[in-house]
Amino acid sequence: MRMLVLLLALMAPPAIGQRTETPTHTPIAAGLAEDRVEVKVNYSGARIVLFATAPAGENDKSGLAVALIGPSAPQEVVRRTPTGERKFQFVSAPAVFAVGAESQIEGTVPPDVMIESGLNAAASAMPQADQLASPELEGWRQAFVDLKMAQGLYSFGGTTIERLDGGLRRAKIALPPNAPPGEYRIRAVAFRNGQRVGETEQVLTLVRGGMDATLFDLSRQHGLIYGFVAVLTGVLVGAVAAWIGRK
Repeated sequence: MRMLVLLLALMAPPAIGQRTETPTHTPIAAGLAEDRVEVKVNYSGARIVLFATAPAGENDKSGLAVALIGPSAPQEVVRRTPTGERKFQFVSAPAVFAVGAESQIEGTVPPDVMIESGLNAAASAMPQADQLASPELEGWRQAFVDLKMAQGLYSFGGTTIERLDGGLRRAKIALPPNAPPGEYRIRAVAFRNGQRVGETEQVLTLVRGGMDATLFDLSRQHGLIYGFVAVLTGVLVGAVAAWIGRK
């Protein structure tokens, strides 16, 4: 009898006062103006343009946040102390992280929701498994973000989002001039009342072109040859400068 009562209790629907709604994450229709950017020798930065639609049911607390993220690779942070150098290894962290949001949602989205949405720069730096519970992890992550900001690779203010007719958004994200080639992710997340209600992710490929690409590939794939060419070029330049000086 007691077992029957327990089964009936588990099968019964929850009381109205106990029912909670789980926010749904609706896919956002979106597209990039260009999904491939070529970097040449005279490259001085570019703007990545993303078009995205807002989910239905917007209110005055609805808005969009976008981020340019990637490419990910192992990273190391070195901190100099009076007792010597200290190092912290991240097994994976984006080389570039540029994020921006519409003004009506800035400050209204809780930090944990931003982390879950993949829009928190510090949380994107993944430590080794044995360092996940380290009390120093937050400090090392912040040091990594500060370093990337000083290099111009992380940005929190170079993105603009315009509202167009029909609920369409146009986001313009600044691509740093020193951004490395590779595959990038463009994330767009819609929020309403501080919660995530929709998202999309597009892929952008950044490639090198011209002489810059030749030298870059040579340095990566044929380091010995690249070193020989660099030394030979230096010697030739020095010889020409000396000859001009004698004239």
